[in-house]
Amino acid sequence: MPDERAPTLAPGHAACATCMVRHVCLPSWTEPGTRTTLDRTPIARRRLRKGQSVFREGERCEFIFAARYGSFKSVTCLRDGREQVMSFHLPGELFGFDGLATGMHPTSARAIEDAEVCVLPYAELSEAAGESPSVLHHLTSTLSAELVRERHLASLIAATRSEERVAAFLLNLSQRLQARGYSASAFQLRMTREEIGSYLGATLETVSRCLSSLARQGFVTVRRRQIEILDPEGLRASFADPV
Repeated sequence: MPDERAPTLAPGHAACATCMVRHVCLPSWTEPGTRTTLDRTPIARRRLRKGQSVFREGERCEFIFAARYGSFKSVTCLRDGREQVMSFHLPGELFGFDGLATGMHPTSARAIEDAEVCVLPYAELSEAAGESPSVLHHLTSTLSAELVRERHLASLIAATRSEERVAAFLLNLSQRLQARGYSASAFQLRMTREEIGSYLGATLETVSRCLSSLARQGFVTVRRRQIEILDPEGLRASFADPV
């Protein structure tokens, strides 16, 4: 039986030439005209079906992953057997950094829809950061942004109402999608309401109730998983900052 997680290889950034989110991913990190280890490193691509794991909790952390298309979630297993969603990853975003401190991944990452990731050895990325100030800047900015988002989410869960958390979540998705060339106002929730609730410290029912409340107030329209933000400024003014 072939390994379902076996990647295919593309030389250098050949795999990036037709990627819709290359402007926010690794190819955009280097200065124009500069060649680094990244340009010489074969980039592996791995296709995953919905529910398949990119990596599992406890595995060695040797690679950094970039979502080429599709969306992913990072989860950890609680003592009672339940899963806690720690973060979501959109096209063009890098993930897998959480295992660098100990060399082992403290979470599992799974596709929440049919998807594809690019796989880059961290050793080569680290070497490229030593060769290029621009790569180093983008790498540290990525790590810092992830840390800030985690701390903001923790404070949001501790100090705000569920409706504020859901509003902040929608604003965050809007900003991230816009940065990747997608619509900031109309998008589909790739994750379930239960997964959103796990991420925000709320129940499925609470997330559904909050979405309905935001719709009644005229901030959004909700059609199953399809969201349209009608009044982003009003949403931002009335609720918490996005996380």
